[in-house]
Amino acid sequence: MKKFLIFFLILNLYSQDIVSRNKRCFLCHGKEDYKIIEDGKEKSLYVSPGEYYQSVHKDFLCTACHFDVTTIPHLRKPKKIHCLQCHYAGNVVGAPIKEMPEKYKESVHGRAKEKGKGAPECIDCHTIHYVRNPLDSLSTIHKRNIPKTCGKCHSLIKEEYFKGVHGKALLKGIYETAVCNDCHREHDIFPPEDPRSALNPKNVVATCEKCHSDVTIMKKYGVPVKQVEAFKESFHGIALEYGIVRSANCVSCHGYHDILPSRDPSSPIHPKNLAKTCGKCHPRASENVAKGKYHIIPYEKDAGVVYYVYNFFKWFTFLVIFGLIVHIILDLTGRGIRKFKK
Repeated sequence: MKKFLIFFLILNLYSQDIVSRNKRCFLCHGKEDYKIIEDGKEKSLYVSPGEYYQSVHKDFLCTACHFDVTTIPHLRKPKKIHCLQCHYAGNVVGAPIKEMPEKYKESVHGRAKEKGKGAPECIDCHTIHYVRNPLDSLSTIHKRNIPKTCGKCHSLIKEEYFKGVHGKALLKGIYETAVCNDCHREHDIFPPEDPRSALNPKNVVATCEKCHSDVTIMKKYGVPVKQVEAFKESFHGIALEYGIVRSANCVSCHGYHDILPSRDPSSPIHPKNLAKTCGKCHPRASENVAKGKYHIIPYEKDAGVVYYVYNFFKWFTFLVIFGLIVHIILDLTGRGIRKFKK
């Protein structure tokens, strides 16, 4: 107990020292109207002390990042800081690292940045001074806020997303729903044509499967859970498994960001739209496609006539092979007997 109290006291004194030393910075930067003119534009240098001390960096001095600030007031403009000052493999300050920098450099954002194009980097998603834990509902990367964060650049896609089932679920506070990074990932976002992308045709099913094969989540919201298994058993699923990437996958029929239920007249899988949806690959598709069953598992009875065709060919194949084996055994036995008699 004494050791705990001593540790708590030291920690408290350290925290007080941090606040005390940072106060010198907040004498100027803690004023809401603290601004400068840079390149002919007004730039705010205000940092909210209240929000900063609720961030994950609350136990760090301002100069831990702005290490070139040695005097207050500082006589020259501080250099631009970068998160890689601490967030690198093997750092000694305990900054979390999960191959993020390496993944980011290879991503669409990292490559665009390298070419001098406008693309987000760490601070655009995580913010600068107000970085919060992802589990904090006020964090820019909390699940409920991710579409808004990504939507700063991808505004049209954000609008589409909130029209779909996933976006509507998020607005209702259902955090099991999919948001941007559940499908696109976070730091290692690659274009769909890249085999490493979570949305490459060969990987789409596995991406959707993360949620749609989870019985607990699907049952909770009344969503059938067998679609993924049924798709894998289908012609399209088998074709994909054998590397035919032009075969239809989940997004080919259901869409991307504005995924709608089949009962919605705007949905590409609404009965009145199925001929057009299937017609993207099958030009001769007619209205009759809406009369069939979808996402069926051939060895289950609710597959209808497919169930009986599947079982007929299963048993037919078994009996043919069994008959061939019996025939071979009888033939070899007969040959052996005849040879023995000679």
